[in-house]
Amino acid sequence: MTTEPGDDAPRRSRGTRDTEFKGFRIDLIIAIGALFVSSMATAASVWQSRIVAQQLASQVWPYVAFQTSYDKKSITETISNEGLGPARVRWIRLLLDGKVQRTLVDTMRAIQPGTRQKLTGSFSDPSPGYVIRVGGATQLFRITNPVLIAAIVKNYQRMQIEACYCPIIDGSCWITRAGGSIASSDPQTVARCPDYAADMLSSGIPP
Repeated sequence: MTTEPGDDAPRRSRGTRDTEFKGFRIDLIIAIGALFVSSMATAASVWQSRIVAQQLASQVWPYVAFQTSYDKKSITETISNEGLGPARVRWIRLLLDGKVQRTLVDTMRAIQPGTRQKLTGSFSDPSPGYVIRVGGATQLFRITNPVLIAAIVKNYQRMQIEACYCPIIDGSCWITRAGGSIASSDPQTVARCPDYAADMLSSGIPP
C-alpha cells in the first residue's frame, strides 16, 4: 500500500488545531479560576475592613440618656453621655401631646392656659451640634416655681423629650426619648438624624 506524500498533511493540520483548541480551553479555565480567586480575595478584604471599622466605631460609641429629678422644690431635666465616646447632639425636642414646643415658656403657657406664671430657675440653651464629652452632662433646665412644678407633674404623661445624637466619627446615629408615656428602652438607631434642628429646645428666656 502506498501513501501519497500529501496524505499526512491534513492529519497533521487537524492534530495541530485540536492541540491549540485544547490548550486554549485550559488557559481560559486557568484565567477564570485566577479571576475568581482574586475576586474572592478582594471581597474578603472589603469584608474584613468593614468589620474592623465597625469594631473601631463600637469602641467610641456614645450613649445619651435623659434624667428627670423632682424634689418638690424643683424639677430638673439633664442630658448625659454614658457611652465610650463623645456625642454630637444634633437636636433636642420637647413635645406636648405629640406637638413640638419650641420653648419652655410656650410649654408652660400650654399646660397653664390663662395664667402668667414666671418661669424661674436655671436654664441652658445648647445649640444644634454641640458635643457632650464622655461622662459629661448638660442640665437643660431646673424649674423652681412651685405652681409650674405642680403643673408639670400633673401633665407629665402628656410630655416627651427626645434627642438625636451621633459619634464624632462617621457612623450611625441614635434617637433617645424620655417622658411620661415612654417606657424605658435603648436608643433607636438611625442612619442619620432627621432635620429637626429648627425645633431645638430653648428656654425662651432672654439672656
